Amino acid sequence: MRLIQLIGIALIILGCAKKEMVPRIERLETPTEALLQAISIVDENTVWASGHDGSFVGSKDQGKTWQLFEHPTGDTLQFRDIHAFSENSVILMSAGPGPLSRIFSFEAPDQWQENFVMTDSLGFLDCIDFWDSQRGIAYGDAIDKYPYILLTSDGGQTWSRADSVNMPAAGKGEGGFAASGTCVTTGEDGKAWIATGASGNCRFLITEDYGKSWKEVNSPLITGEAAGNTSVSFIDNIGVVTGGDLLKPTEYTDNCAFSEDGGITWQLSNQPNTVGAFYGSTITNVSDQIFAFVCGPKGLDYTNDLGQTWSTLDTLNYWALSMKGNFGYASGIDGKILRISLQP
Repeated sequence: MRLIQLIGIALIILGCAKKEMVPRIERLETPTEALLQAISIVDENTVWASGHDGSFVGSKDQGKTWQLFEHPTGDTLQFRDIHAFSENSVILMSAGPGPLSRIFSFEAPDQWQENFVMTDSLGFLDCIDFWDSQRGIAYGDAIDKYPYILLTSDGGQTWSRADSVNMPAAGKGEGGFAASGTCVTTGEDGKAWIATGASGNCRFLITEDYGKSWKEVNSPLITGEAAGNTSVSFIDNIGVVTGGDLLKPTEYTDNCAFSEDGGITWQLSNQPNTVGAFYGSTITNVSDQIFAFVCGPKGLDYTNDLGQTWSTLDTLNYWALSMKGNFGYASGIDGKILRISLQP
């Protein structure tokens, strides 16, 4: 009897043991060949992606089918970031010098509203994010002695520059890389992290009060004229930052680090498999397992041990990443979109 009981207990323990999750990929077909530089996931079914040629795409069926949308002025805009509120409502940010940097609200199928236009010829928006349906943030290259940070409290309808009183000064030539829409990320209770770079700058700007005040934290990533942080992502207090030197596309550099204390301290990861700079990153927690994904022109890697070991998911050219729980997407050149799912 005792042996049978022990066997039963052992079977129960085995049945309750944590099953290691493994990422699997599925290549999706989209109705565009434009470079897709940003992704926003609404829920399990709905996802949006935006990019060049004044176009963006949306899916309501987990990426099985996509609808193409285009700005009425044609292909002059580059939608380098997008934030989706629902299957019909999104905020789009276009990037470029001066007035090419704009923020729009869009309601499907074709209702547009232009909410912000950069009036300074030296201005250049890099990324946006939202804490909730009303409060959001945008970040751009510095045009004076303070970081260029915009805030909204009405769902992106109006934007105003953040007060510089409680803000560290900007570095010369400091800005973000408008590559994946993830140089700024928001968290709970008013937290947000901005990852900066360029011209020898490489640091984080961190707020805990919806952008009213900011502090700075140095980053361990490589610095240089076209180097620094490109993307930051957090799940609770665990974060990943990626970057590198865009002028060294075939070299390994210090291009990835992790934080376990909300971004106060950072530790370089072991070297990922893929060479060159990474443009996008995302991090997720599934069954108490932390997965971080990083991507760039040379491929897409992931780690499930905070950068101690890495595996390669794909070797194609990807710019943006986003995960929501156990699923997510990567996007890149030629309208490419990849669905990622974490499965036992």
